Parts: sequence; structure tokens; C-alpha cells
Amino acid sequence: MLSAGSAAAAVANLNRTGIRHTALPNFCKPLPRFCDLSAASIACAFLSCAFLAASAVIDVIWLSNL
Repeated sequence: MLSAGSAAAAVANLNRTGIRHTALPNFCKPLPRFCDLSAASIACAFLSCAFLAASAVIDVIWLSNL
């Protein structure tokens, strides 16, 4: 999940800034809503990783108290 979020962040950054060594344009100028929604999706992916890690820590603490 974390690697998917990282890959999506890298691709979104390339789409936002444009690719300098090729002729691909900046996609966020004509599609600003798409870029905003993809940024929110990437933020949710990283947030879910944090919740997954917290859940694992809570489970370990709960199991160690048995």
C-alpha cells in the first residue's frame, strides 16, 4: 500500500510539473479538478498506511497483555 502511494505521488508530481525532457505537457492546467482529486486520493493512501501501522501496534500491545 505504501509503495503504491509513493508511485502515485511520483506520477502525480510528473503530471503537475510536466516532463522536461519529453514533449509531454503539464496536465494540471487543463484538468485542475483531476489533479486535486488525485492528490486527495494519494493523501488517503498515506493516511491508510498510518492507520494500518497504528492498528498493528495496538494489536501487538493487546496481545502482549494477555
